[in-house]
Amino acid sequence: MSKFKIISRPIGTVECHVLQRDDGAEFEILSGYGAGLNAWRVPDSKTGELADLLFGYREGDDIFKIGPDTNAGCRLAPFPGRVAYAKFNWNGNDYQLVNNVSWAPHALHGFLQNKEWKLLSFESDRDECTATFGIDWPGAFVGFPFPFRAVTKITFTGESYSVESTVTNIGNSDLPYSEGWHPYYTLGEKINNLTMTLPETNLALLDKADIPTGEFKPDTRFVEGRLIGDEFINDCFCLNQGESSLVFKNADNFENIVAIAKLQNSAKKLLIWQTAGKEQYNAIQIYTPPNRMSIAIEPMTAEPDALNHHRDLIVIKPSESRTFYFGAVVRKNV
Repeated sequence: MSKFKIISRPIGTVECHVLQRDDGAEFEILSGYGAGLNAWRVPDSKTGELADLLFGYREGDDIFKIGPDTNAGCRLAPFPGRVAYAKFNWNGNDYQLVNNVSWAPHALHGFLQNKEWKLLSFESDRDECTATFGIDWPGAFVGFPFPFRAVTKITFTGESYSVESTVTNIGNSDLPYSEGWHPYYTLGEKINNLTMTLPETNLALLDKADIPTGEFKPDTRFVEGRLIGDEFINDCFCLNQGESSLVFKNADNFENIVAIAKLQNSAKKLLIWQTAGKEQYNAIQIYTPPNRMSIAIEPMTAEPDALNHHRDLIVIKPSESRTFYFGAVVRKNV
């Protein structure tokens, strides 16, 4: 019978909660920095050694040095990706955000990715454990004066994790909202050697400032599964909703799930999924970082700059909530 527990294991000065199974499998949530999905380790069935499946921060200094640029594992809310030139218009009013990156004049990834989240609860049984974290955005900022509450429920079995991501409008006016997550997956070797499979999607075309133009083109590069090779990817892939080929029926304990990506080497494969459909994760951002030891596969409710173009922007009325789901499963190659 499996047993699970939660422990505190800070990284430097930053609080980190670890979900552990009795055989050593573990999942780190960096609750002191965006409640990021910081590590996922599963013991090898032959050697017992723990293998990393997520790239994250391993030392305290790393978080503050590279965190603003990598946003590894973090929830991106109330917008994922770029907001063009750090400004937007909503209901006839202009809002000015903060240009929070050095390499572009935009605002990036919302406001929660470097905040301290509170552990709300922990539950476990023989098969899984669940930890819930929460944070409030008070709206005390003229650039985004829309209060909301974000709650993240992470369920871990050892060989899989799932995230239930809920937002509630705690303000008095409509909340313009989109969100995403920023996990970096790894199989312990350069991604050049990994095979990636994606469904048919429409690629969001970008202008010279890397902002979506509103035009799309079909993308079938990875539909049949192929080596990533040395290809550089930093693009948003929008799902072709309604195609039966997207329905993923084999995810543990879930129904009506869209299979987004499969990563595999000769030993194992990762099945990475997200819910899609009305007001769900209908886009995926993929990014290949320079060291090519991991790949960001990011579920998003909309392509970047949704606060300006409003495609798939979710409007949440006061006291209403929305919930989204994604996760991953690791399996051996047979």
